[in-house]
Amino acid sequence: MLPRRFLDRLDLPTLGIALALAGMGILAIASATSGQPGRVGLWRVQLLWLAVAVCVGLVIVAVDYHVWAEFSLALHAGAVVLLVVVLFAGKEVSGNRSWLEIGPWTFQPSEVAKVTTCLVLAAYLSERVRGEVGLRQIVEMGAIVGLPVALVAAQPDMGTAITFVPVFLAALLLGGLRWRVIAGILVLGALLAPLAWMHLKDYQRERVLTVLDPERDPAGVGYQVRQSKIAIGSGKLAGKGLFRGTQSHLNFLPAQHTDFVLAVVAEELGFLGAAGVLLLFYALFYRGILAARSSQDRLGSHVCLLATAWLAGQVAVNVGMVLGLLPTIGVPLPLMSYGGSALVACVSAVALVANVRSRRFVN
Repeated sequence: MLPRRFLDRLDLPTLGIALALAGMGILAIASATSGQPGRVGLWRVQLLWLAVAVCVGLVIVAVDYHVWAEFSLALHAGAVVLLVVVLFAGKEVSGNRSWLEIGPWTFQPSEVAKVTTCLVLAAYLSERVRGEVGLRQIVEMGAIVGLPVALVAAQPDMGTAITFVPVFLAALLLGGLRWRVIAGILVLGALLAPLAWMHLKDYQRERVLTVLDPERDPAGVGYQVRQSKIAIGSGKLAGKGLFRGTQSHLNFLPAQHTDFVLAVVAEELGFLGAAGVLLLFYALFYRGILAARSSQDRLGSHVCLLATAWLAGQVAVNVGMVLGLLPTIGVPLPLMSYGGSALVACVSAVALVANVRSRRFVN
């Protein structure tokens, strides 16, 4: 039994929203994989991972976030070590060496690195930055984020690497960097885009070109996004009903239980269902901002805002990908897409927000 005082302080609205999204994800995964050999029981695996995530989340909430921040650098170093190990001993899936195997289980160290990056940046900002960040602080924060990004990109997993960018930009804003300076950094990044283009693989270039010209290769690189749009459009207002989607059940839509789970929701629950999911995400991000505003110190505020920036940025990329507004880069929808380590990491981020919120009146 959990102590009554702990339960009274628990931020139930924030945790409840996260569990509602995870529950909708499990339902969508069950629907998307029904009748597919080898995938029928994936929703049970995700349910088991949700139980693990809840246990991890409760531990995170129970321990004061100041303690987590105190050990954040060590935790981040551990995550970086795991990212190095995965390059040499990781399991390769779909061309990416991103998974470590522990017995029958596999997990992605990059998901752990997302959580530790938020923690160590929050600790750094609260301890070492007073006023506007200088060049030295920008370089140091760039190293904190850049090391895991470089290791993840080497797997190669560019989609996951991109999800660190919103966290870094949020850290610059929290450090007091002016908007025009950040705009200058973004412009510089745009100017360096041709250099990045030269290092992209052929299939990555094709995905970018398909965004600019959706009909460029409808049966090849553009097939996934094309089927996603068909699924979304066919759902209309109220959808076809749960377990009645044709795009997923007839296997027209690839990765329907992972990156394109939102398309399954849109087909089976319609515009109303997809809008409901996005509203739940909005409520979750609002709770993150509310927790930051009510925090008793800068550390708590930074933890909440950086965790929220990560989740919001990843949702934006996934939604843009599903709608064909961004290239298909393998970014899952937080809390809803199939994947154990991603689910545990996202629940951990929400738990950090709930941790700060639950201690707003604690001296």
